[in-house]
Amino acid sequence: MKKKVSILKETINGENRVILLPQDIKEISEKYDLIVEENAGINLGYSNEDYINNGARIGTSEECWNADFILKYKGPTKEEYKYLNEFTKIGAIFHAEGNKELIKEMIDKKVTAYTYEFIETKDGYFPMAYPGGEMAGKMAIMYANFFSQKQYGGTGKALFSVRGCSKAKIAIIGYGNVGGAAIKLATDLGNDVYVFGTNINKLKKLSVLMDENVHCIESTYENLKELLPQMDVIIGAILISTYDTKPLITDDIFKSLKSGTVVIDVTCGYGKGYIPNIDKYTSLKDPIYVTDNGIVCCKIDNLPSAYPITTTQAYSSNAVEWILKMLDTELNHNVSEEVLRGKIFDKGKIVHNVIEEHWNYYNNEKD
Repeated sequence: MKKKVSILKETINGENRVILLPQDIKEISEKYDLIVEENAGINLGYSNEDYINNGARIGTSEECWNADFILKYKGPTKEEYKYLNEFTKIGAIFHAEGNKELIKEMIDKKVTAYTYEFIETKDGYFPMAYPGGEMAGKMAIMYANFFSQKQYGGTGKALFSVRGCSKAKIAIIGYGNVGGAAIKLATDLGNDVYVFGTNINKLKKLSVLMDENVHCIESTYENLKELLPQMDVIIGAILISTYDTKPLITDDIFKSLKSGTVVIDVTCGYGKGYIPNIDKYTSLKDPIYVTDNGIVCCKIDNLPSAYPITTTQAYSSNAVEWILKMLDTELNHNVSEEVLRGKIFDKGKIVHNVIEEHWNYYNNEKD
């Protein structure tokens, strides 16, 4: 008898994405009894019949939650905690390190879980983080261009080249999936781009492949303090921003930025992080706020969800390979070390150092 694998419909308000689209499920449906929750892809224009025609069958929430392995886009919501138990095996984009309550639930319910964003290849590449990172990086440039308009508090300088006009200056802090996508679009639009990173040798190597208008600079306090006040836009795209991340844009640097500078924190971590002055989250419906010194701030933690069709198409086609390896690892004991790096709980035991570090922090923090 084939083992049961399920694809769940997301329940977060306004979330339309699904982890896999009908055209990408055939390999999974041939190997497993694939159950798709009713209307999982309906908001993206995909019907139940589309999934059925590619080998799946349609099931209820309860049936899907009781599968041998559960596939979601996002981690369980509070309303879904009731479904978790010692037999639950699940894969999702958890970002569990930022959610004390979720970690506790996973421990107490003895859940086994993989988080897509931690799956890592031998050469340090995070393959399931790329599609969302590309979307977020490119959207950051598009948002920055829009909110650079004077009526929104920006400098009034466009982030695209116009004959006879000086180029806008854009700082991008970080050069991974998000930063790389932002760099590409910013240079394609004709801007002067300043990329800040901690590994200057790696930056120099990457610069060979970049446009001549990209300037690679070591991310030191002195360099940031000198150059950031000259920028029209600053894009924060480091991998992790949390309670113990060293501030990069310190208070004095932030206060020295020129009025109208657009600062977009794409990382959107938690705790003080690397841009401690931007301590207020914004949303797709209310994307910016302007500080007393005229800085236009944007901190949206779900940027790609604004384009659910594009995001899901990019994610789904890329995810199949890694989901198959995940299922093989957990259900067939055919272990992939790359996928195993994404395992965060094993029957309720924390098995990833990032989750363990944050769980210890939460338990030791003062009320």
